Amino acid sequence: MEDNNYRHEEFDDCFLCKHPALRYVLTGLLIFLGAFCAFYVVSDWHFKRMIDPVAQMRRMDRAMMQQEKRFDKMERRALSNQERIDRKAFKQQQRMERTAAQFVHVEKADDAYKIIIDLRPFDNNEKNVEVRTEGNTVIINAAGEKNTRRKHEIMKYSQAFAFGENIDATNITKVREGDRYIITVPFED
Repeated sequence: MEDNNYRHEEFDDCFLCKHPALRYVLTGLLIFLGAFCAFYVVSDWHFKRMIDPVAQMRRMDRAMMQQEKRFDKMERRALSNQERIDRKAFKQQQRMERTAAQFVHVEKADDAYKIIIDLRPFDNNEKNVEVRTEGNTVIINAAGEKNTRRKHEIMKYSQAFAFGENIDATNITKVREGDRYIITVPFED
């Protein structure tokens, strides 16, 4: 057998040819040493990169930027929730003011102010309306309950009317006419 100038007779005395199991063991040992060297080189590069201050600074900067983005996102979400709550409260306050304007209004006559209150939201009872004075200010407090199938509402109304002119707080009259409660505050003579 002569292929590529190879003659088998010269190597018949080969140690590995006589011990084939040893050939597999040595091949496995060489593969293990090669893999160990490759692992050692890669882990050494990685370890050197881990303790490299420049790489650490880059990693810290990246982590800080990600944290800052998370905080900004949480803050935007919290602000949007707070804005939603504020908008809801503002709309509810506007609705209450519109409702209050529907059942309480003030008229000025030649000799007195007339505060006209619709009693329907206050259980149609003038006892649920309290009127008191402090100087030139008339304070009105009213409350009523409203029951529906789904909820129970309590309506409270409180407003102070400050009159610029002198009023006679001792001669205030209160008259009920149907669903209206008319409070007359006369001017002082």
